[in-house]
Amino acid sequence: MKKKVFFIVLVIPLINSCELDNRIIDFYNGCDEKLINYESISINIQTKDFNYPLETYLGKNINEYKFGLMCREDLSPNIDGMIFQYEQEQEQKGFWMYKTYFPLTIIYFDKFGNSVGLSSMEPCTRKILETKNRFEFRCLEESYDYLPTKKYINVLEIKNDYKYLEEIISLEKEETLRLIIKN
Repeated sequence: MKKKVFFIVLVIPLINSCELDNRIIDFYNGCDEKLINYESISINIQTKDFNYPLETYLGKNINEYKFGLMCREDLSPNIDGMIFQYEQEQEQKGFWMYKTYFPLTIIYFDKFGNSVGLSSMEPCTRKILETKNRFEFRCLEESYDYLPTKKYINVLEIKNDYKYLEEIISLEKEETLRLIIKN
């Protein structure tokens, strides 16, 4: 009986605490402190009447595609998201929010730079006592909601606090967005 009371009094509040130290969460999620130091790039999203500038990280190889924005508590203040540039068109490959701590909006662009899909993505957070395998599988299942319906070659993930995001989402419903990558 004393063990049960001890567990309830001390352990349950810790488990339910919203103030868990991020290092504990990172450890529990399998994140380490060795984050990829991405190159950054300036891009624009254009509509017929507007031009939205973004500063993004650039993913350009298999390791950077795989790791993306996982395990980052936030982005640098001058970074709005991440662009993934593929050499060949992709299809039926979605993005997941595994080990990602903040919501993102994802826009897929075809080889002509035209938007072909947009999704709002929420972090897939690991539940207390959830096994790593179950966590990965659940995040994979959630990623099916973000699958594009058309081929793409560039993918833009935008952090949800980007100042023009609501305008971009609203305009995307009415017209095709264009991706302009500055070199």
